[in-house]
Amino acid sequence: MSRHDRVVKQQARPSPYCAQLVAYETDPAEVVPPPVEPTARQARTIEVTFSELAAFLDCAMAYRLRNLVGSQPRLAPELGYGKAVHHVLRTIADETKAHGEVPGPGQIDAILDSGFFLATASKPAHRQLKAARRLVAGYASDHADDLYRVWEAVRPFELHLDGITVNGRADVILDHEGGVPTALAILDYKTSTREWSAHALQLQVYADAGRREGLYVRGAYVHDLKAGSRADVDVTAAAVEGAEVVILGAADRLRARDYAPSPGSQCRRCEVRTVCQAAKR
Repeated sequence: MSRHDRVVKQQARPSPYCAQLVAYETDPAEVVPPPVEPTARQARTIEVTFSELAAFLDCAMAYRLRNLVGSQPRLAPELGYGKAVHHVLRTIADETKAHGEVPGPGQIDAILDSGFFLATASKPAHRQLKAARRLVAGYASDHADDLYRVWEAVRPFELHLDGITVNGRADVILDHEGGVPTALAILDYKTSTREWSAHALQLQVYADAGRREGLYVRGAYVHDLKAGSRADVDVTAAAVEGAEVVILGAADRLRARDYAPSPGSQCRRCEVRTVCQAAKR
């Protein structure tokens, strides 16, 4: 049990029930947790989304507090911004495939007006966030060739390894990679690319899953919509094998309930830093 001394600036007196429990207080060092015996349930394959896996690899303690304990962060005005932009881009790709030409500026404006939605944004914040119009229009103008090569949008993937299944969705699959009609490239849109390494792992997982399905995945790219830049992701056999090692290592830690924190610069942007003892303030 725990209690607080203050609520913002005002002091809060302890509950009389809390005072009665002081007599039963135990030194935490004396508490020995019971051994966790492996069960048939634990021996089953772990199934996670790539987003959950990436959160665990970033900081296992933050993953535990968010996903297992249920600590909910405050709602941010930009909540859903990335998904809204992805939805608009997917609609533009569908329109290009259906009509054989990239929608013009007027059509893109209409798609944004009807499809760009942020549930928690106030009207001023919503107008500000609709600067996504510039991102989307810039992409449609500078990378129109991509829109003519869309083989499939929002493609689900599942990577099955020993003891773990990782599932996720690739934003876009392009065909005619390198001029070869059957060669495919995975393209992932990002509205923010703080950590390129995590995005690389994601596309390596998708490439691995696609190849196991029999797809000829020849390339992979991360496209930073804000900067208008694109980075190649190494999906050679050696790189994909390295990604599998990372995934299997994470599976071992998840199975062992190893939630050791990884404090560092990422603590400043962590949603659960206020309830994490290991967070660097």
